[in-house]
Amino acid sequence: MRRPDEPTPPDTSPAPEPSSPSSLSNRAWRALGAASIAIGVANAFIPLLPTTIFLLIGVWAYGKGDPVMRRKLLEHPRFGPGLRRWVEHRQISRRGKWAACLGIAASAAITAALVGMKPVTWLVDAGLVVLIIYLATRKEPPADSDGALKER
Repeated sequence: MRRPDEPTPPDTSPAPEPSSPSSLSNRAWRALGAASIAIGVANAFIPLLPTTIFLLIGVWAYGKGDPVMRRKLLEHPRFGPGLRRWVEHRQISRRGKWAACLGIAASAAITAALVGMKPVTWLVDAGLVVLIIYLATRKEPPADSDGALKER
């Protein structure tokens, strides 16, 4: 026991580290980001499979585990503008809406043709209609006087 007049020894315990994700957590986010980007890029060459959603998942995951890679995706010349519009403003270009809705409708038609009109087909189609409504009601980026989309 210490006497009241005895000086207090300096605290030699290591300073607590700032709260940051563990290395395992960072690796998991990076793995999810890499897998999503790989699937998205592969789907860019395979018709009727979604690309954008996997790129958005990749941007989200890299935002948690690798901010440098997230920035690279958002600055990508081909995919960056659309990803930035969604991340920053929750906007989808009219062309993007049309492409997504037509792709979804084509997928529904192919599913109905291959599976037939069964209860599961109706359930899937109902979900796809809700998705199309969601996409169609998202904001669009403003157009300049020539009708072209402004890039921010």
